[in-house]
Amino acid sequence: MPAYIKSRELVFRQLVTLAWPIVLAFMMQTSYHLVDLFWVGKLGATAIAAVSLAGNVFYVILAVGQILGSGTVALVAHSFGAGLVDRANGVVRQSLSMASIIAFVVCVFGFLFTKQIMLFLGGRGDVLVSSTAYLKIVFLGFFFQLLSFSINYAFRGAGDMKIPMVIMLIATTINLILDPLLILGIGIFPRLEVQGAAIATAIAKAASFLVGFAILVKGRSGIKLIIKPPWHLEWNIIRKIFVVGIPVGIWYGLMATSIMVVFGIVAAFSKYALAALGIGVRIFQFASLPVVGIGIATTTLVGQKLGARDPLGAEQVGKTSVTVNTIIMILFNIFFLLNARALIAIFTNSPLSIEHGIQFMHIVASYLIFVGITTSLVGVFRGAGYTLPPMFAGLMKVALLYSCAMLLSRTLKLGVVGVWWSMLIAYGIETLVMLVWYRRRTWRQKGLELLDGLGDPGKPSLK
Repeated sequence: MPAYIKSRELVFRQLVTLAWPIVLAFMMQTSYHLVDLFWVGKLGATAIAAVSLAGNVFYVILAVGQILGSGTVALVAHSFGAGLVDRANGVVRQSLSMASIIAFVVCVFGFLFTKQIMLFLGGRGDVLVSSTAYLKIVFLGFFFQLLSFSINYAFRGAGDMKIPMVIMLIATTINLILDPLLILGIGIFPRLEVQGAAIATAIAKAASFLVGFAILVKGRSGIKLIIKPPWHLEWNIIRKIFVVGIPVGIWYGLMATSIMVVFGIVAAFSKYALAALGIGVRIFQFASLPVVGIGIATTTLVGQKLGARDPLGAEQVGKTSVTVNTIIMILFNIFFLLNARALIAIFTNSPLSIEHGIQFMHIVASYLIFVGITTSLVGVFRGAGYTLPPMFAGLMKVALLYSCAMLLSRTLKLGVVGVWWSMLIAYGIETLVMLVWYRRRTWRQKGLELLDGLGDPGKPSLK
């Protein structure tokens, strides 16, 4: 067997070994939204639309969390690849310090301006009232979720994907138990409807943080948080975290913006189309979990190989990741085309919502192939610490999405079907741009330079 085939098989096994705990963890995380949607669906289309609309704020929180999480995973992975465990521990400490400050500011702001956020997203009438009540409570849970980003990505940078999986299992179990009790008022519990879903989610997020923090302090994963004082910000490390993380945060913010653009345009048509969009997006998110797992595993392997000064090995990881994710998404695309009606009907019995949902899945399902390729490439760029390409490609995607959606849905009078087609077009162009950038191989040199300038990892401060 040729050496390059053996090398690709080895990389494939490494990706799968690292990815399966991530996939399970993200399946559990996505079940937060699916379980909420399932039980809230018992309350009617208005409740589904409210929770779906408010759920888009999660993408903003994801973007903020990725600023610190992406910088953390890249620097920890490079440090482990270079055999510098003390430096990795220092990165984690600095990441959590900044996460505490940022989480407090974001969540206080969000809590105070929840109604304005929902108005901006297109909430009106009963949908506005319910989504505001839901989101105010969820913002309390977002505080703990932002801290958890730094913790979970520290474990992943060290190559331990199982601890984040266990943490998510605990949180998901709590949410699964509390959701029906608090939403529907079973037994001694009050019927809180959409607010009950929010309380269950907030409690689960707080529990996941506490468990992760305790494990990190005990140092069971080759990485350990030193909580003894003095605590001070080491700006050299923080600067590197932000240099890597800010473009990724902007990319995730653009992803959130693209979804918000779609929700805002669709909301103007009908609540049935909005409910269908919410259901379809959640189903696609669930289907994307395997490729997200491969993407995060790609980040870890690329980072560790570049830390070990092996750029050719890092490139082999990228090629294998793209191939695997493309195959996965082609299979999902076929499945959704054949089973659209049955899948939508799980979450709603509204005939209008079902018909809109079928149209959505028949047109937009093909964009999953682009999502698979893009996720692998983002994993490569994040592992290298060169995160500008995803940001610029994301900017182009949002601009195309908005302009195409308005042109097709309003100017050409295709209605919501025009919005569905605009999603397919915009995501396809984003993928093409990132493929061109990947082929330039600039990311390899950037990755080899990532740890430069961080000073002596044995010193307590890197000022």
